Amino acid sequence: MQPAALAYYSAQSATTDAGRRTPLDIELPSDIEALVTLVQGLVIDKDFIGLYGLDLGARMRLGEVDTRYASDIYRRLIEKDERPLGAQREPGARFIGSCRDYALLLCSLLRHVGMPARLRFGFATYFSGKPDTYGDHCVCEYWNEAQRRWVLVDANVDPVVKSSLGVTANPLDLARDQFVVAADGWRLARGGTVAPDRFGVPSIDIQGLWFIRGSLMRDLAALNKVELLPWDYWGLADRTPIDALPEEELPMLDDLAQVLDSSNELFQLQSTFTRPELVVPPAIRSFSPLHGETKVVLR
Repeated sequence: MQPAALAYYSAQSATTDAGRRTPLDIELPSDIEALVTLVQGLVIDKDFIGLYGLDLGARMRLGEVDTRYASDIYRRLIEKDERPLGAQREPGARFIGSCRDYALLLCSLLRHVGMPARLRFGFATYFSGKPDTYGDHCVCEYWNEAQRRWVLVDANVDPVVKSSLGVTANPLDLARDQFVVAADGWRLARGGTVAPDRFGVPSIDIQGLWFIRGSLMRDLAALNKVELLPWDYWGLADRTPIDALPEEELPMLDDLAQVLDSSNELFQLQSTFTRPELVVPPAIRSFSPLHGETKVVLR
């Protein structure tokens, strides 16, 4: 891994930056397990809220799931409980978000302590118990200097989730066939190894090649430190109807998957991200679980 790339992923982005007047001024642990435990005490996944004995309707009205910046998440947490981040919080005092928010806060904390980290978008195979189901998911990836490799970590799998859903994967070091990055998912679907409709969010009947296309673009954006929400769409991902992909787009997406394979080649990732159909514009479309389709102007 090139030193310039490690330095790049060690610095905060506009999305992961904690902002002013946050509890990040306190001393934080530097080992991954302790940081994951800390994050798990701050967030609850909207899809697993019932596992913690909370009422979804009352909490979801707060609109927390559409919070896209770490500084705003920290602010909401402080409003609920002014104690330091490491203080034990009851489930009702935690942030109600998505898998992306676990990954975002873990990435923020890792970068804060000087460890290279980034978000990765793709598909998890360990929640449903069915090996042929690839559920839309987002995790954090950090650079393990001792092992000289990137390690996938899913802070979303806390003891409650692991026990309730029977997750057997090691969330501190996921295998690449347990969390399938977007590019690998694209190739599995394009090559016929896995049916395209096995990728997505089957509970709300959205899946297929068009869905993987969106994951490819969100992964490219995250590797360029533009960490978006799982339901954000723009450019190529927002160009065509969701039930089909034009044949002329497929080679372009094949090329994008190949670029994402070279996730250590920072120059290639950044130059690809400048393409008009791939770069994130100032305003995007977001399909909020709460508010439906909305236009969002990014900071």
